[in-house]
Amino acid sequence: MLKSSILIMLFSIPVLSSGQIIKFENSSWWIDGKFRKINIYSVNGEFAKSFNGRVDTTIDLKNSYCIPPFGDAHTHNLDGGYRLKETIESYLEEGVFYIQVLGNHGKAVARTRTALASLNKIEVRYANGVLTSTYGHGFYPFEPLAMGIYAPYLQIKFADSIKKSRLVENDAYYFLDNPDDVDLKWQLIMRYAPDLIKICLNDCVNYIEKRKKAIADDNGLSREVAAHVVKKAHAEGKRVIAHVETAEDARICATIGVDGLAHLPGYYWDGTEQKRKKYCMTRRDVKLFKQSGLSIIPTVNINGTTKFDTAGKPVVHADRYKLKIKYQKKMLRLLLKKNVPIALGGDYFGKTVTPELDSLLIHHFLSNKQLLDLYCRATPQSIFPGRKIGKIEEGYEASFLVLESNPIVNFAATRKIVSRFRKGKFLYPTY
Repeated sequence: MLKSSILIMLFSIPVLSSGQIIKFENSSWWIDGKFRKINIYSVNGEFAKSFNGRVDTTIDLKNSYCIPPFGDAHTHNLDGGYRLKETIESYLEEGVFYIQVLGNHGKAVARTRTALASLNKIEVRYANGVLTSTYGHGFYPFEPLAMGIYAPYLQIKFADSIKKSRLVENDAYYFLDNPDDVDLKWQLIMRYAPDLIKICLNDCVNYIEKRKKAIADDNGLSREVAAHVVKKAHAEGKRVIAHVETAEDARICATIGVDGLAHLPGYYWDGTEQKRKKYCMTRRDVKLFKQSGLSIIPTVNINGTTKFDTAGKPVVHADRYKLKIKYQKKMLRLLLKKNVPIALGGDYFGKTVTPELDSLLIHHFLSNKQLLDLYCRATPQSIFPGRKIGKIEEGYEASFLVLESNPIVNFAATRKIVSRFRKGKFLYPTY
Protein backbone atom coordinates (compact mmCIF):
# COMPACT_ATOMS: atom_id res chain seq x y z
CA MET A 1 0.00 0.00 0.00
CA LEU A 2 1.21 3.50 -0.80
CA LYS A 3 1.55 5.84 2.15
CA SER A 4 -1.44 8.14 2.47
CA SER A 5 0.72 11.26 2.24
CA ILE A 6 2.21 10.02 -1.03
CA LEU A 7 -1.26 9.30 -2.40
CA ILE A 8 -2.33 12.84 -1.56
CA MET A 9 0.74 14.14 -3.33
CA LEU A 10 -0.01 12.08 -6.44
CA PHE A 11 -3.54 13.37 -6.84
CA SER A 12 -2.52 16.97 -6.19
CA ILE A 13 0.27 17.24 -8.78
CA PRO A 14 -0.69 19.83 -11.40
CA VAL A 15 -0.21 19.43 -15.13
CA LEU A 16 3.05 21.23 -15.91
CA SER A 17 4.88 22.48 -18.96
CA SER A 18 8.63 22.10 -19.26
CA GLY A 19 9.11 25.87 -19.31
CA GLN A 20 7.65 26.40 -15.85
CA ILE A 21 9.72 27.21 -12.78
CA ILE A 22 8.92 24.53 -10.21
CA LYS A 23 10.03 24.33 -6.59
CA PHE A 24 10.13 20.90 -4.95
CA GLU A 25 9.92 20.80 -1.16
CA ASN A 26 10.16 18.13 1.55
CA SER A 27 12.17 15.44 -0.19
CA SER A 28 15.61 13.88 0.22
CA TRP A 29 17.67 14.05 -2.99
CA TRP A 30 20.44 11.65 -4.06
CA ILE A 31 23.44 13.97 -4.37
CA ASP A 32 27.12 12.96 -4.27
CA GLY A 33 26.41 9.49 -2.94
CA LYS A 34 24.02 10.39 -0.14
CA PHE A 35 20.52 11.73 0.42
CA ARG A 36 20.24 15.41 1.27
CA LYS A 37 16.98 17.01 2.37
CA ILE A 38 16.95 20.28 0.45
CA ASN A 39 14.68 22.20 -1.91
CA ILE A 40 15.31 21.65 -5.62
CA TYR A 41 14.08 23.69 -8.58
CA SER A 42 13.29 22.79 -12.15
CA VAL A 43 14.16 25.81 -14.28
CA ASN A 44 13.41 25.45 -17.99
CA GLY A 45 13.79 21.69 -17.67
CA GLU A 46 17.08 21.81 -15.74
CA PHE A 47 17.94 21.36 -12.06
CA ALA A 48 18.77 24.35 -9.90
CA LYS A 49 19.56 24.38 -6.18
CA SER A 50 18.45 27.99 -5.80
CA PHE A 51 16.28 30.42 -7.74
CA ASN A 52 15.61 34.09 -7.02
CA GLY A 53 12.82 34.79 -9.52
CA ARG A 54 9.11 34.03 -9.54
CA VAL A 55 8.21 30.39 -9.00
CA ASP A 56 5.23 29.14 -11.03
CA THR A 57 4.45 26.07 -8.89
CA THR A 58 5.56 24.68 -5.54
CA ILE A 59 5.13 20.93 -5.00
CA ASP A 60 5.30 19.22 -1.62
CA LEU A 61 6.90 15.78 -2.09
CA LYS A 62 5.83 14.63 1.37
CA ASN A 63 9.11 13.27 2.78
CA SER A 64 9.86 11.09 -0.24
CA TYR A 65 13.24 10.15 -1.75
CA CYS A 66 14.25 11.41 -5.20
CA ILE A 67 16.83 9.80 -7.47
CA PRO A 68 17.83 10.08 -11.15
CA PRO A 69 16.05 7.74 -13.61
CA PHE A 70 17.57 4.39 -14.54
CA GLY A 71 19.17 2.93 -17.67
CA ASP A 72 19.42 -0.40 -19.50
CA ALA A 73 22.67 -0.52 -21.49
CA HIS A 74 22.24 -3.93 -23.16
CA THR A 75 18.92 -5.04 -24.54
CA HIS A 76 17.37 -6.30 -27.77
CA ASN A 77 13.93 -4.90 -26.99
CA LEU A 78 12.20 -2.11 -28.92
CA ASP A 79 13.19 -3.73 -32.23
CA GLY A 80 10.42 -2.68 -34.59
CA GLY A 81 6.77 -2.46 -33.63
CA TYR A 82 6.48 -5.75 -31.74
CA ARG A 83 4.98 -4.98 -28.30
CA LEU A 84 6.44 -1.50 -28.56
CA LYS A 85 3.89 0.26 -26.36
CA GLU A 86 3.87 -2.53 -23.78
CA THR A 87 7.66 -2.55 -23.59
CA ILE A 88 7.85 1.21 -23.16
CA GLU A 89 5.26 1.01 -20.38
CA SER A 90 7.29 -1.74 -18.68
CA TYR A 91 10.42 0.38 -18.74
CA LEU A 92 8.54 3.42 -17.46
CA GLU A 93 6.99 1.41 -14.66
CA GLU A 94 10.50 0.45 -13.58
CA GLY A 95 11.81 3.99 -13.94
CA VAL A 96 14.10 3.26 -16.90
CA PHE A 97 14.31 6.33 -19.16
CA TYR A 98 17.51 5.52 -21.10
CA ILE A 99 18.01 2.38 -23.20
CA GLN A 100 20.71 0.98 -25.49
CA VAL A 101 19.76 -1.66 -28.05
CA LEU A 102 22.84 -3.72 -28.97
CA GLY A 103 21.45 -5.60 -31.94
CA ASN A 104 18.26 -4.97 -33.91
CA HIS A 105 16.80 -4.81 -37.42
CA GLY A 106 17.97 -1.62 -39.09
CA LYS A 107 15.08 -1.53 -41.55
CA ALA A 108 12.55 -1.13 -38.75
CA VAL A 109 14.34 1.52 -36.74
CA ALA A 110 13.06 4.61 -38.57
CA ARG A 111 9.46 3.63 -37.83
CA THR A 112 10.34 2.78 -34.24
CA ARG A 113 12.15 6.07 -33.71
CA THR A 114 9.14 7.97 -35.04
CA ALA A 115 6.88 6.17 -32.55
CA LEU A 116 9.31 6.81 -29.69
CA ALA A 117 9.54 10.49 -30.57
CA SER A 118 5.76 10.76 -30.68
CA LEU A 119 5.38 9.19 -27.23
CA ASN A 120 8.33 11.24 -25.90
CA LYS A 121 8.81 9.20 -22.72
CA ILE A 122 12.02 7.19 -23.07
CA GLU A 123 15.22 7.66 -25.08
CA VAL A 124 16.82 4.84 -27.06
CA ARG A 125 20.13 4.38 -28.88
CA TYR A 126 20.37 1.72 -31.59
CA ALA A 127 23.25 -0.30 -33.02
CA ASN A 128 21.15 -1.25 -36.08
CA GLY A 129 22.64 -4.60 -36.92
CA VAL A 130 25.53 -6.70 -35.66
CA LEU A 131 28.90 -6.85 -37.45
CA THR A 132 30.31 -10.38 -37.62
CA SER A 133 31.96 -12.89 -39.96
CA THR A 134 30.09 -15.27 -42.25
CA TYR A 135 27.88 -17.47 -40.04
CA GLY A 136 29.32 -15.75 -36.97
CA HIS A 137 27.52 -14.70 -33.81
CA GLY A 138 24.80 -12.30 -34.87
CA PHE A 139 23.73 -14.55 -37.73
CA TYR A 140 22.29 -16.52 -34.84
CA PRO A 141 19.86 -15.71 -33.34
CA PHE A 142 18.53 -13.29 -35.96
CA GLU A 143 18.35 -15.55 -39.03
CA PRO A 144 16.61 -18.54 -37.40
CA LEU A 145 14.18 -16.18 -35.69
CA ALA A 146 13.39 -14.61 -39.07
CA MET A 147 12.66 -18.13 -40.33
CA GLY A 148 10.32 -18.79 -37.41
CA ILE A 149 12.68 -21.24 -35.70
CA TYR A 150 12.71 -20.12 -32.07
CA ALA A 151 13.79 -22.97 -29.75
CA PRO A 152 17.61 -23.29 -29.43
CA TYR A 153 17.54 -27.08 -29.85
CA LEU A 154 15.53 -26.69 -33.07
CA GLN A 155 18.03 -24.12 -34.31
CA ILE A 156 20.73 -26.76 -33.84
CA LYS A 157 18.62 -29.42 -35.53
CA PHE A 158 17.95 -27.28 -38.61
CA ALA A 159 21.39 -25.66 -38.76
CA ASP A 160 22.01 -26.66 -42.40
CA SER A 161 18.76 -25.07 -43.59
CA ILE A 162 19.42 -21.94 -41.56
CA LYS A 163 22.89 -21.52 -43.09
CA LYS A 164 21.32 -21.35 -46.55
CA SER A 165 18.99 -18.52 -45.53
CA ARG A 166 19.73 -14.79 -45.79
CA LEU A 167 16.41 -13.19 -44.85
CA VAL A 168 17.90 -10.44 -42.66
CA GLU A 169 21.46 -10.09 -43.98
CA ASN A 170 22.57 -6.45 -44.23
CA ASP A 171 19.73 -5.60 -41.87
CA ALA A 172 20.07 -7.45 -38.54
CA TYR A 173 23.63 -8.66 -39.27
CA TYR A 174 26.50 -7.96 -41.67
CA PHE A 175 29.13 -10.48 -42.82
CA LEU A 176 32.61 -8.92 -42.85
CA ASP A 177 35.39 -11.40 -43.57
CA ASN A 178 38.17 -8.98 -44.54
CA PRO A 179 38.86 -5.22 -44.48
CA ASP A 180 37.63 -4.85 -48.07
CA ASP A 181 34.22 -6.15 -46.96
CA VAL A 182 34.11 -3.38 -44.37
CA ASP A 183 34.84 -0.72 -46.97
CA LEU A 184 32.38 -2.17 -49.49
CA LYS A 185 29.54 -2.49 -46.98
CA TRP A 186 30.19 0.60 -44.88
CA GLN A 187 27.54 2.70 -46.60
CA LEU A 188 25.06 -0.16 -46.11
CA ILE A 189 25.94 -0.21 -42.42
CA MET A 190 25.55 3.57 -42.16
CA ARG A 191 22.33 3.89 -44.16
CA TYR A 192 20.12 3.29 -41.12
CA ALA A 193 22.06 5.89 -39.10
CA PRO A 194 23.25 3.73 -36.19
CA ASP A 195 23.88 5.55 -32.93
CA LEU A 196 26.76 3.19 -32.18
CA ILE A 197 28.39 0.11 -33.68
CA LYS A 198 28.11 -3.44 -32.31
CA ILE A 199 30.82 -5.94 -33.28
CA CYS A 200 31.27 -9.61 -32.36
CA LEU A 201 34.46 -11.39 -31.35
CA ASN A 202 34.20 -15.08 -30.55
CA ASP A 203 37.51 -16.70 -29.62
CA CYS A 204 39.28 -14.37 -32.01
CA VAL A 205 42.69 -16.02 -31.77
CA ASN A 206 41.20 -19.12 -33.41
CA TYR A 207 39.40 -17.15 -36.11
CA ILE A 208 41.03 -18.86 -39.11
CA GLU A 209 40.38 -22.39 -37.83
CA LYS A 210 36.77 -21.49 -37.05
CA ARG A 211 36.25 -19.97 -40.50
CA LYS A 212 37.25 -23.30 -42.02
CA LYS A 213 34.77 -25.22 -39.89
CA ALA A 214 32.01 -22.62 -40.54
CA ILE A 215 29.91 -23.70 -37.58
CA ALA A 216 27.03 -21.26 -37.24
CA ASP A 217 27.28 -18.86 -34.25
CA ASP A 218 30.82 -20.07 -33.44
CA ASN A 219 32.89 -17.20 -34.78
CA GLY A 220 33.13 -13.42 -35.02
CA LEU A 221 35.36 -10.84 -36.62
CA SER A 222 39.08 -11.29 -37.06
CA ARG A 223 41.31 -8.90 -35.15
CA GLU A 224 42.26 -7.17 -38.39
CA VAL A 225 38.65 -6.59 -39.42
CA ALA A 226 37.58 -5.52 -35.92
CA ALA A 227 40.39 -2.95 -35.79
CA HIS A 228 39.37 -1.60 -39.22
CA VAL A 229 35.74 -1.27 -38.10
CA VAL A 230 36.79 0.61 -34.95
CA LYS A 231 38.88 3.02 -37.00
CA LYS A 232 36.04 3.76 -39.44
CA ALA A 233 33.44 4.03 -36.70
CA HIS A 234 35.50 6.46 -34.65
CA ALA A 235 36.09 8.57 -37.75
CA GLU A 236 32.31 9.01 -37.92
CA GLY A 237 31.99 9.72 -34.20
CA LYS A 238 30.44 6.33 -33.41
CA ARG A 239 31.28 4.38 -30.27
CA VAL A 240 31.97 0.64 -30.64
CA ILE A 241 30.61 -1.99 -28.25
CA ALA A 242 31.90 -5.55 -28.61
CA HIS A 243 30.39 -8.92 -27.84
CA VAL A 244 33.24 -11.03 -26.48
CA GLU A 245 33.55 -14.66 -25.42
CA THR A 246 37.10 -15.19 -24.16
CA ALA A 247 39.43 -13.16 -21.98
CA GLU A 248 41.74 -12.72 -24.98
CA ASP A 249 38.83 -11.28 -27.00
CA ALA A 250 38.49 -8.59 -24.34
CA ARG A 251 42.24 -7.89 -24.34
CA ILE A 252 42.17 -7.47 -28.11
CA CYS A 253 39.28 -5.02 -27.75
CA ALA A 254 41.28 -2.99 -25.24
CA THR A 255 44.27 -2.76 -27.60
CA ILE A 256 42.36 -1.84 -30.80
CA GLY A 257 40.32 0.96 -29.25
CA VAL A 258 36.91 -0.61 -28.64
CA ASP A 259 34.88 1.59 -26.30
CA GLY A 260 32.94 -1.02 -24.35
CA LEU A 261 32.37 -4.72 -23.77
CA ALA A 262 28.83 -6.08 -23.94
CA HIS A 263 29.81 -8.77 -21.41
CA LEU A 264 32.23 -9.32 -18.56
CA PRO A 265 34.87 -11.80 -19.82
CA GLY A 266 33.88 -15.20 -18.48
CA TYR A 267 30.17 -14.37 -18.40
CA TYR A 268 29.48 -17.67 -20.19
CA TRP A 269 32.23 -19.69 -18.51
CA ASP A 270 30.98 -23.21 -17.78
CA GLY A 271 32.62 -23.30 -14.35
CA THR A 272 35.20 -25.97 -15.19
CA GLU A 273 38.81 -25.47 -14.18
CA GLN A 274 40.18 -26.47 -17.61
CA LYS A 275 38.38 -23.55 -19.25
CA ARG A 276 39.00 -20.92 -16.59
CA LYS A 277 42.17 -19.47 -18.13
CA LYS A 278 40.60 -19.17 -21.57
CA TYR A 279 37.42 -17.44 -20.52
CA CYS A 280 38.12 -15.61 -17.26
CA MET A 281 39.93 -12.31 -16.92
CA THR A 282 42.73 -11.60 -14.42
CA ARG A 283 43.83 -8.76 -12.17
CA ARG A 284 46.26 -7.68 -14.89
CA ASP A 285 43.32 -7.28 -17.26
CA VAL A 286 41.71 -4.81 -14.87
CA LYS A 287 44.72 -2.55 -15.26
CA LEU A 288 44.63 -2.93 -19.05
CA PHE A 289 40.91 -2.09 -19.22
CA LYS A 290 41.42 0.95 -17.02
CA GLN A 291 44.30 2.25 -19.16
CA SER A 292 42.34 1.79 -22.39
CA GLY A 293 39.16 3.43 -21.09
CA LEU A 294 37.15 0.29 -21.76
CA SER A 295 33.70 0.11 -20.14
CA ILE A 296 31.98 -3.17 -19.25
CA ILE A 297 28.36 -4.38 -19.13
CA PRO A 298 28.64 -7.49 -16.87
CA THR A 299 25.46 -9.50 -17.78
CA VAL A 300 25.98 -11.68 -14.71
CA ASN A 301 22.52 -13.23 -15.04
CA ILE A 302 23.50 -15.24 -18.14
CA ASN A 303 24.33 -18.74 -16.97
CA GLY A 304 26.86 -20.68 -19.02
CA THR A 305 27.02 -23.54 -16.53
CA THR A 306 23.53 -24.82 -17.36
CA LYS A 307 23.56 -26.66 -20.68
CA PHE A 308 20.70 -28.10 -22.73
CA ASP A 309 20.32 -31.60 -24.14
CA THR A 310 19.07 -32.34 -27.65
CA ALA A 311 15.45 -32.06 -26.50
CA GLY A 312 16.02 -28.65 -24.97
CA LYS A 313 15.96 -29.91 -21.37
CA PRO A 314 18.32 -28.02 -19.02
CA VAL A 315 21.20 -29.86 -17.37
CA VAL A 316 22.06 -27.98 -14.17
CA HIS A 317 25.53 -27.87 -12.58
CA ALA A 318 25.00 -26.12 -9.25
CA ASP A 319 28.61 -26.39 -8.05
CA ARG A 320 29.95 -24.91 -11.27
CA TYR A 321 27.43 -22.09 -11.04
CA LYS A 322 28.71 -21.20 -7.55
CA LEU A 323 32.27 -20.99 -8.90
CA LYS A 324 31.13 -18.77 -11.75
CA ILE A 325 29.31 -16.40 -9.37
CA LYS A 326 32.35 -16.27 -7.08
CA TYR A 327 34.58 -15.31 -10.01
CA GLN A 328 32.18 -12.66 -11.32
CA LYS A 329 31.70 -11.13 -7.90
CA LYS A 330 35.46 -10.87 -7.34
CA MET A 331 36.09 -9.28 -10.74
CA LEU A 332 33.16 -6.87 -10.65
CA ARG A 333 34.17 -5.57 -7.24
CA LEU A 334 37.78 -5.17 -8.36
CA LEU A 335 36.74 -3.32 -11.52
CA LEU A 336 34.69 -0.88 -9.47
CA LYS A 337 37.50 -0.41 -6.98
CA LYS A 338 39.85 0.50 -9.82
CA ASN A 339 37.23 2.85 -11.37
CA VAL A 340 36.72 0.88 -14.57
CA PRO A 341 33.35 2.13 -15.94
CA ILE A 342 30.49 -0.33 -15.43
CA ALA A 343 26.96 -0.17 -16.88
CA LEU A 344 23.96 -2.42 -16.29
CA GLY A 345 22.15 -4.43 -18.95
CA GLY A 346 20.70 -7.89 -19.24
CA ASP A 347 21.09 -8.84 -22.93
CA TYR A 348 17.40 -9.73 -23.19
CA PHE A 349 14.56 -9.72 -25.67
CA GLY A 350 11.17 -9.62 -24.01
CA LYS A 351 12.52 -8.71 -20.57
CA THR A 352 13.75 -5.49 -19.01
CA VAL A 353 16.93 -5.13 -16.95
CA THR A 354 15.16 -6.44 -13.80
CA PRO A 355 16.51 -10.06 -13.94
CA GLU A 356 20.05 -8.68 -14.07
CA LEU A 357 19.36 -6.54 -11.02
CA ASP A 358 17.82 -9.52 -9.24
CA SER A 359 20.97 -11.59 -9.80
CA LEU A 360 23.18 -8.82 -8.46
CA LEU A 361 20.97 -8.53 -5.39
CA ILE A 362 20.40 -12.22 -4.68
CA HIS A 363 24.12 -13.02 -4.81
CA HIS A 364 25.17 -9.84 -2.97
CA PHE A 365 27.55 -8.64 -5.67
CA LEU A 366 27.48 -5.02 -4.50
CA SER A 367 26.25 -2.76 -1.76
CA ASN A 368 22.93 -0.98 -2.25
CA LYS A 369 24.83 2.28 -2.65
CA GLN A 370 27.07 0.87 -5.38
CA LEU A 371 24.15 -0.70 -7.22
CA LEU A 372 22.08 2.48 -7.07
CA ASP A 373 24.98 4.49 -8.47
CA LEU A 374 25.39 2.06 -11.37
CA TYR A 375 21.67 2.00 -12.13
CA CYS A 376 20.85 5.70 -11.99
CA ARG A 377 24.16 7.43 -12.83
CA ALA A 378 26.76 5.24 -14.52
CA THR A 379 24.41 3.40 -16.88
CA PRO A 380 22.52 6.44 -18.25
CA GLN A 381 25.81 8.32 -18.67
CA SER A 382 27.35 5.37 -20.54
CA ILE A 383 24.41 5.28 -22.96
CA PHE A 384 24.45 9.03 -23.59
CA PRO A 385 28.04 10.16 -22.93
CA GLY A 386 28.38 13.91 -22.67
CA ARG A 387 24.75 14.46 -21.69
CA LYS A 388 24.01 16.10 -18.36
CA ILE A 389 21.98 13.21 -16.97
CA GLY A 390 22.35 10.77 -14.10
CA LYS A 391 22.87 13.40 -11.42
CA ILE A 392 20.78 15.87 -9.46
CA GLU A 393 23.13 18.74 -10.05
CA GLU A 394 22.99 22.35 -11.20
CA GLY A 395 22.36 22.52 -14.95
CA TYR A 396 21.59 18.80 -15.36
CA GLU A 397 18.38 17.69 -17.03
CA ALA A 398 15.54 17.85 -14.53
CA SER A 399 14.55 14.18 -14.62
CA PHE A 400 13.98 12.13 -11.49
CA LEU A 401 11.99 9.38 -9.77
CA VAL A 402 10.03 9.84 -6.56
CA LEU A 403 10.32 6.88 -4.18
CA GLU A 404 8.36 6.04 -1.04
CA SER A 405 11.41 5.11 1.02
CA ASN A 406 15.19 5.03 1.14
CA PRO A 407 16.73 2.55 -1.39
CA ILE A 408 20.03 2.48 0.48
CA VAL A 409 18.24 0.95 3.46
CA ASN A 410 16.26 -1.42 1.21
CA PHE A 411 16.91 -1.59 -2.53
CA ALA A 412 13.35 -2.83 -3.06
CA ALA A 413 12.37 0.83 -2.63
CA THR A 414 13.41 1.30 -6.27
CA ARG A 415 10.43 -0.90 -7.23
CA LYS A 416 7.99 1.46 -5.46
CA ILE A 417 8.07 4.50 -7.69
CA VAL A 418 5.43 7.06 -6.82
CA SER A 419 6.01 9.46 -9.69
CA ARG A 420 8.27 10.16 -12.66
CA PHE A 421 9.53 13.58 -13.70
CA ARG A 422 11.24 14.05 -17.07
CA LYS A 423 12.87 17.21 -18.43
CA GLY A 424 10.67 19.55 -16.42
CA LYS A 425 7.37 17.65 -16.59
CA PHE A 426 5.66 14.81 -14.77
CA LEU A 427 4.98 11.77 -16.91
CA TYR A 428 1.37 10.70 -16.96
CA PRO A 429 -0.09 8.36 -16.06
CA THR A 430 1.84 7.75 -12.87
CA TYR A 431 1.93 4.04 -12.22
